[in-house]
Amino acid sequence: MPIYETDENGNIIYYEDSDGNKIPMETGEYTTGYSQPVSFFGNIAMSGGEVDSVEFGIDVSGYDATLVVDKGTIPIDETSLIWHTSEVGYKDAEKTIVDGSTADYKVIAVKPSLNTTKYILGRITK
Repeated sequence: MPIYETDENGNIIYYEDSDGNKIPMETGEYTTGYSQPVSFFGNIAMSGGEVDSVEFGIDVSGYDATLVVDKGTIPIDETSLIWHTSEVGYKDAEKTIVDGSTADYKVIAVKPSLNTTKYILGRITK
């Protein structure tokens, strides 16, 4: 997604076209963007245990939580972000550009089984 010009307060700068439409000014650079978040219900458990314990080939110290949901019920993968206790933040007043830095977790790995899918989550430092 394009990166937009911002003022000193971080607000996106707009210009008007010949029809009076407000259009955000682009810098010419691009970054990873996210679509609007989707609400879902699942079981989030904070990880714990010994540092030398290994689950799915990932050291316990390498992740912070796990999320378990019924298989095929949510559209997330290793590039997804999870808002657990925080509100979703936006980069614009119209709430069309999601601010990924406001998320609580990023998905590190996806491990499907017969009836459920387990997501390994890493905490996002704010």
